[in-house]
Amino acid sequence: MKFRKLAAIGIISSILFTGCGGSSSSTSTSAPLKEGNLIYENSSYSIQIPKAWEVIDKTSFTSTVPPETMIGFRNNIKSDIFTANINVAQKQLRQTDSASVKDFAKSSMEISRNNLIGYQLLNEKEGKMNYGKEGLSTYYTEFEGKKSASEQIIHFKQVYIVSGATSYTVTASYLPNEDESVVTALGEMLDSFSLK
Repeated sequence: MKFRKLAAIGIISSILFTGCGGSSSSTSTSAPLKEGNLIYENSSYSIQIPKAWEVIDKTSFTSTVPPETMIGFRNNIKSDIFTANINVAQKQLRQTDSASVKDFAKSSMEISRNNLIGYQLLNEKEGKMNYGKEGLSTYYTEFEGKKSASEQIIHFKQVYIVSGATSYTVTASYLPNEDESVVTALGEMLDSFSLK
């Protein structure tokens, strides 16, 4: 399967967003919001984010951010070591890539295992997203690792979705000792991601 590139994209994008410039553009809807949040949306998906967080769109990406990365959101409280962030990668799959969301996730997990030093899988589970009459299957993973021996361990949470010929990987990343309020916000962001 050709999921290897997309899996690496999520990890690389999360790590790269620590150094990206920000953009303040966003779109909100009339959907019910948690206090202090707004809804970022485009024609394919929506996600609820804290109002204070930076929205990093494609026009602000550095050349090292993979083209499949559509958008990033970064904590407004910066860290000298690593700033918590979340990003959405979207890719059109070829017919030969067709697979279940679990296959897609497992392939992505293998890439993470091969690209991160000290990779440790902490949790994985199947889920369901409201979408149409039947809903869509999702797959959730939580793992840790570091990009190089000299860098800090980063904690990752990912949600994988496959809808028709389109795959989505939503990746949250933060330091293991991150403030609990930030970890909670990242979890709520992952949970709020929905397709249109």
